[in-house]
Formats: sequence, structure tokens, C-alpha cells
Amino acid sequence: MEKIKLLLFIDDDFATNFYHKIIVRDSGLVEKYLFFASANEALIYFKEQQALGNMEKPDAIFLDINMPGINGWEFLDLYAKSDNDKSPIYIMLTTSLNQEDQQRAELNPLVRGLKNKPLTALHLEELQKELTLIM
Repeated sequence: MEKIKLLLFIDDDFATNFYHKIIVRDSGLVEKYLFFASANEALIYFKEQQALGNMEKPDAIFLDINMPGINGWEFLDLYAKSDNDKSPIYIMLTTSLNQEDQQRAELNPLVRGLKNKPLTALHLEELQKELTLIM
């Protein structure tokens, strides 16, 4: 089975990012992965890459819902508006059991799922299978 080419994580929690880096690295399922501590940081990265002509579209973005500044839902709207070619799979990550977030994820056509933190190797395996089916 093919590896996930590019996977992005946007989460403001350092410990969560550290843990997720270990899970991704040890899974062996991902070729390249990038972590951003804020949605704004990720948006700046995309603008810079686009300006340089190096825009590599991610296969999937794991996106924290509750972040200061631009939250996950706001990032989703901003990134989706600028994305013309290939839309990545958006998976919202949360520690919240908020039913509103669950309903919002289910109703948003861009979101493929809402997962509880922390990310697991099984989440990555499921994503890899889904990407294989749509490629």
C-alpha cells in the first residue's frame, strides 16, 4: 500500500504535537509531515509556498478545533477558499465531547471525520486506506 505523501497537523498544544510526531514517525505510513502551532502559521506557510511556486498540496490535514486566534473551523473556511486544485481530507481533532462540533463536522462537506485526541496508528491506517481508495 502506498504511503501518505504529505500530512499536516495544526494544533496549538506542544505536548500533543510532540506525541503525534512520534506516532507518525513510528507508523512508517507517511513520507512527509509538517506541524504548525497555529492556524495563522499554517496559512502563512501556504502563502509563502504558493508565492515561490512550491505549493505541495497535503493529502490530509489533522486540524485542532479549539485554538486561539484562528480556530479550526475558521482555518477550514480560509484554506478551502484558497485551494483550487486538490482538496485535502480534513479531519478535525478534539478533546471535547461537544455535540455541536460533532454535528458541525458531519454537516460540513469538507470534513471527513472528527477524531478524539490523541491520534493513534489506527487513525493513520484508516486514512491511508481511504486515500488509496480515492487516488
